[in-house]
Formats: sequence, C-alpha cells, structure tokens
Amino acid sequence: MRFITILLFNFCISFASILSLNDAFHVDSKKYDSSIIINVKLGQDIYLYANKIKLYINDKDITSFLNLPPSVEENNEKVYFKELNLALPNLLLEHYAKKNLNQIKFEFQGCSKQGLCYNPQIWYLDLTHKNNQFSISKPYKQNKKSKENFNSQSEEGIIANFLATNNLFWILLSFFGYGILLSLTPCILPMIPILSSLLIAKSGNKNSKKHSFFLSFVYVFFMSLAYAIAGIIASFLGASVQGILQKPSVLIIFALIFILFALAMFDILRFEVPLKFQNFIHKKSGNKKGIIGIAIMGFLSALIVGPCVAAPLAGALIYIANTKDALLGGSALFIMSFGMGIPLLFIGLGLGFLKPGVWMEKVKVFFGFIMFAMTIWILSRIIATHYVLMAFGILGIFFSVFMGIFEKAFNAFAKIKKSILILVLSYSICLFLGGLFGSKDFLNPLNFSAKEKNQALNYHFINNLDQINQEIKNNQALMLDFTASWCENCKLLDELTFSDKRVIDQVKKYKLIKVDVSQNNNEDIKIMKQFNVFGPPVLIFFENGKEQLKITGFINADDLLKKLKS
Repeated sequence: MRFITILLFNFCISFASILSLNDAFHVDSKKYDSSIIINVKLGQDIYLYANKIKLYINDKDITSFLNLPPSVEENNEKVYFKELNLALPNLLLEHYAKKNLNQIKFEFQGCSKQGLCYNPQIWYLDLTHKNNQFSISKPYKQNKKSKENFNSQSEEGIIANFLATNNLFWILLSFFGYGILLSLTPCILPMIPILSSLLIAKSGNKNSKKHSFFLSFVYVFFMSLAYAIAGIIASFLGASVQGILQKPSVLIIFALIFILFALAMFDILRFEVPLKFQNFIHKKSGNKKGIIGIAIMGFLSALIVGPCVAAPLAGALIYIANTKDALLGGSALFIMSFGMGIPLLFIGLGLGFLKPGVWMEKVKVFFGFIMFAMTIWILSRIIATHYVLMAFGILGIFFSVFMGIFEKAFNAFAKIKKSILILVLSYSICLFLGGLFGSKDFLNPLNFSAKEKNQALNYHFINNLDQINQEIKNNQALMLDFTASWCENCKLLDELTFSDKRVIDQVKKYKLIKVDVSQNNNEDIKIMKQFNVFGPPVLIFFENGKEQLKITGFINADDLLKKLKS
C-alpha cells in the first residue's frame, strides 16, 4: 500500500501547478458613497475572458452598461490579468434595482496560462435598497432563491439536482444502482479479458475462490478510485481527463504494457525482482503477492481502456463543478464505478474453480492472445481500420496454430475444439485478405464494394467555438454531436442509432454538426466548457438558438425518437 500511496501522491503532484478555484479567483464586494464595487483578484498566470463577463440585476442583463477597464490580448482574445474591478454607480442601480432586496448575478470564466480552463463561475450578491441607500452582501456561490441551479431539462441536470437535494444514503444507493445498470453497457466489456488474464497470471497455484475474488476486488476498487479522481479533476478544471489519456503517445505506451503482459503469458518474459526483495515482499504481503500490479492495471484500465461517459457520471460532474462539494460528488462517482465493476467480481469467483494442471498452460496461452487482441483494439483508435483487420487476421492465424489446430483429435472434445479452430482460422484469413484489399467491415470483410454507413446524414465538422455559436444563432434547428475517435459509444451511435431510417427522417430538419474532440486541445476544451460536456458522446439539440434537449451517453433509436417527439 505504501507504493500505491506514493503513486497517488505523484499523480496529485502532476497537477500541482494548476491553482485551485479559491487560489485562482477571489471575489469580493465593497460599498462606496456613489457606487458599489465588485472586485475579482486573480492568481498567478490566471486571466479572465472579457466576453465571458456578465452581470445581471434581478435577471436583467446590464453588462452593456458597465464601464469595463482596458483589456490585453492573449491568444487573440481580450483578457484581464491580476485584478478586475466592476463599478456599479448608484444611478445605474436606482434604475434596475426596483425592490428592497435585489439579487446580482455575476458570471465569468477564466483560464490558466498552463493551458487548462476553469468551469464558468457564477456568483451571487444580495443588494439591499433602503432609505435611498444601497448596501451589498458578500458574494456567495449558491443561489438562495432556488435549489434548481442545474439544467433540469437534461438527464444529467436532473441527476445533479438529485445530488443537491437528497440525503447521503439515498444518493449513494441510487448511484450504486446507476453503476449496475452501466455494467450492462459496453463500457465494462474491455476490462473482462484484462482482469481474467491478470488473475490467471497472478494466481499461480493459489486458485482458491477467496484469493481470486480478493484480486478482483482490488482491481475493481482501484478502477473506481480512478473514475472518482478523474471525475473530480475534470469537474474542477473543465478538462476531459480521459481525452488527455487518449493521446497517441499514451495509447502506444499502454499498448506496449499489454504486449509485455502477453509475452509473460507465453513465458517469453519473466517479471522478477531480485531474490532479496522477493523475500521481503513475501514476508510483508504473505498470500497477497501481485496486488500492486492488479491495482495499477485497474487504475489505468478505467482511464484508458474504458472511457465511458453517461448521464449519471455527467450529472455528478456538473454537481461537483457548481457546488465544489468534491467529497459528496467523488463518493457518488466511486460508488457508481464500483457498481459498474460488480460483474468483474464474479469473474474472480468463476476462476476460483480452476484447478492447477498441465491444461492450465493452454489457458495461459489463450489469455496471452487476448492480451495481444487488446493491444490491437487500443491501437485501433489511432490506425486505419483496414490495418486493424489485417492485424486481427494475423493474430487469429497464430491463435489457431498455438491452440492446436494441427494436433490429432482422438476424442469428441478434441474434434469439437479442432472444428472451432478451423472456423477461427477461416475467418482470420478472410480478415487478413479483406484488410489487405482495403475492406473496413469486420462482419463482411470480403465485401470490397461496401460503402460507408450514414451517408444519408449530412454532417458538418466544426471545431471552432465562435463558428459553432454563429451556427446556433443562424439556424432554426441544429444538433451538436460531440464525438471522438476513441469513443466506443460514439461508434455505436453512428452504427445503430443514426443508421435507423426513422431517426434519419426525424433529424433531417436539423443542421447536423459533429464536434470531434479526439485531440483534446485548447479549442476542444473551450467548446466542451461552453456546453458543459465532460466527454463524448453527447447530443445537444437547439431550436431558435435555445437548447431544447441534451443526451449524454449512448441512446438507442426508439428512446431518441421518444425524446425528440416529447
């Protein structure tokens, strides 16, 4: 556990240069004889966007009447450094502050020169008008007039409100239920072969149900911890942590890790530490050998192998971003992720029934090929599809040979196994030939005349925030589709939902804009911040410039049609 503590400490240190919200923005107010002053002191290397500053009195926008101080340019944007003072003259207040107790809403957004932007900030101030005198309260974050601080039209908004208004027990119980439901989606599938392979490699002669279940629990625990930490960081900084971890360089490193694990399954590589350290670990951990490796893989798998954003996750992120209650939001994320990992715990129980024997060598080889397959799957996010087909074809051919396709079959079981291997070999050859000649269809690799799907929908690819805002303003009906090359649920949306003729007919009235956030660069982060998107897939429907519907995560054709017609 000391190693894990050091690992988490280093993880936190890597973000130490990014200031917390309290250090980045200090909002205060002062009353003078002729005016009210709202002051924002900015931390080192922090700046505010001039066009994001908004001020409302009783929901009336008075921004255009403000006498803003001179700004400077940063990345072609007008910004403010160090400090911003907004003066509200009494004459202006007398015109708009009609009540004895008025509310001022102050909005702004800031970024760090380190390259990350903070969530849009909303502060409230109570303005009292009595005996022709104005007085102002200290700024506060929670709108006292309403608990409905989140967009209740979206699923994540409803979930964020639930977090804000319910007690801890029901929140955690509900999020555990959300996690179990998410375990039935493709989010968790890639982790099943990873955990199975690790258990086979780590268990050795200790194939007891108790030991395998314990190792599965460690994997799921650290998977959940990764989701919670990444979620909290994303909420505070407004960056897609999973998107950062989908960079080609990161994926290649992780693919190499899988290759090393695969080679270890074939006994080509052996990960052994010096005997002195082995004896020390044995004394300290007893029968818990291998826990550190399982924990690290669980932590990394959650971030790189299974990036999956759904409404419960987005709702928790919105709640944390608006309330800064990282303890409750992080606990909800952890419990939800643990619910997602419940099927993985049963894998440990299942492998506990395996008894050591010569045949276990075949099992190790089988999972070695699974590790190679996971390597190709990870790299499929950054290489062309026809190369992926060729790679899987080659892997299938080697798999058939290593598993004994040319061995003699003396009994019924051996004949069944050999028949299955012949089918695998045949399909693998088709995959290789299909990829070689440019096919991209896994189900029909020899159909070289197949056309790209979804040609019926006319998408426009835009990755510029100003242009997107202009399109929303100029079009009566518009749909934003946030996607990424590494997002499996995005591919399912295109292949299953948007290939349905009923959906195609329904969305043709919208101008369709795809926002590809695969690169997770500064512009992508700005766009995601603007629309409160923490990760793809997200669909946002606008009518007459106003958001009407927001859907986070995969949705099937029937459910999408119901939401569009409601």
